Amino acid sequence: MSWLPVMLWLVPGVAGLTLWLMPRGSSFQGRVAKLSATVQLALAFGLLEATNGGDILVRNLGDWPAPFGIVFAADRLSGLFILLQSVLLATTVWVLRPSVHGEQSVARALPLLFLLSCGLNGAFLTGDLFNLFVAFEVVLLASYLLIQVPGTERSLRAAFPNVAINLLASLFFFVAVALLYGQYGTVNLADLSLRIGSGPPSTLAVVAFGLLTVAFGIKAGLVPLLFWLPATYPTFSGPVAALFAGMMTKLGVFALLRTVPLLMHATVVPEILVWIGAASALLGVLAALSEYELRRLLGFHIVSQVGYMVLGLGLLTSGAIAAAIFYLTHHILVKAVLFFVADELERRGGTRDLRSMLAARAGAGGLAVIFLLAAFSLAGLPPFSGFFAKVGLFRAMLEAGSWWTLTILAIASFFTLASMLKVWRLAFQTDGSVNTASPTPTALRPIWLLVGASILLAITAGRTFEFAEATARQLLDPSSYAGAVLSDASGSSASEVPES
Repeated sequence: MSWLPVMLWLVPGVAGLTLWLMPRGSSFQGRVAKLSATVQLALAFGLLEATNGGDILVRNLGDWPAPFGIVFAADRLSGLFILLQSVLLATTVWVLRPSVHGEQSVARALPLLFLLSCGLNGAFLTGDLFNLFVAFEVVLLASYLLIQVPGTERSLRAAFPNVAINLLASLFFFVAVALLYGQYGTVNLADLSLRIGSGPPSTLAVVAFGLLTVAFGIKAGLVPLLFWLPATYPTFSGPVAALFAGMMTKLGVFALLRTVPLLMHATVVPEILVWIGAASALLGVLAALSEYELRRLLGFHIVSQVGYMVLGLGLLTSGAIAAAIFYLTHHILVKAVLFFVADELERRGGTRDLRSMLAARAGAGGLAVIFLLAAFSLAGLPPFSGFFAKVGLFRAMLEAGSWWTLTILAIASFFTLASMLKVWRLAFQTDGSVNTASPTPTALRPIWLLVGASILLAITAGRTFEFAEATARQLLDPSSYAGAVLSDASGSSASEVPES
């Protein structure tokens, strides 16, 4: 099964190149995009199934054994992130409609979406820090080009701060990789974990860990370097913004989940993440309360909810990390749904300002139901998936004796509900006016699939938590990851090591 990680990297890359070479605007281009997204989704399900038992699939490229060559390593965490990313990619491709979002915009966006997917999958699968850096740059390139797709003055203005802050993160990341290589002679994550674990980290290593934390924190949109995020998301074409809302900040969260238990568990970084996560959770939702542009409001919510995940990681217990993994799974699905809803609302009302949607708010029908289900889940109301996600986090904080973080998250949850009720009151509460631009049932079908996935997550919360706990235990056992990656000397087959 070691071919699966390589295929999940190649499929979106080949699809993106093929779509770029095809004539723009042809109906065949849309069919190829949908087929490619479906193939990737099927492969992602296969990868999750292959890693679900605790096996770590390893493939060394070019017959160069780790730690000297390029290595792909897929564990439970990789399988989960790739599946979630593939679900959002497929939904975005199906929701993009030339008749609604513009023929040229859709034609330009499709190749870039698969380039973005190639970079994300590469980041989720790579086994060394340098190739993680390369994957980050591929994602940054695709992001910059996707910002330009609408071609509006606002999208052009938003491009500079987005690229500038992310290039700063890339600089920190590159310097950190150089420091670790100079200190330990390797950038392979498995090899680094063994070398760092053999003794206390050096001063240079601690500096490198700090730079990595800042770089990943910028990518995740954490306090204090967060303001590029809500300014950027409103500039994307609507469905593309949903994909970004679901996955882009989670790339930073993934990098922290991968590196903190593996490399930084014996440093002060986890404690710092607890403080930053709590600050992000509270300040992000307070900023959202003051917003009336829907996508900016949802962008600040992302900052808040990423804080929940990072706080859980910072506690560095299996229960807290498991709750963070469950929470991010729920959040990726629900937040993408809310951005799809925002796209439909903006199209229907002809405005992005919630206060100007008053005259066109009635007659939303299925869209209103979709919003309510996603909003209640985001706020953590029972019996939705967000309720189980927050209960898991609250329980982990109680077990850790962290009452102050529990209090902050409870306050943030209340404000989240308040902001969702504000959106409902302004955009959906009927006043007897007639809406002549309600979305058709066909346009909502892909979004309903995401809503169904969120509901299924709530129904299967027990089993999903079991998977999350197994994933957390695997992350907290660096020896299993290092053993799988370094034991395959030939690089010709998968190294499948059961969880210890």
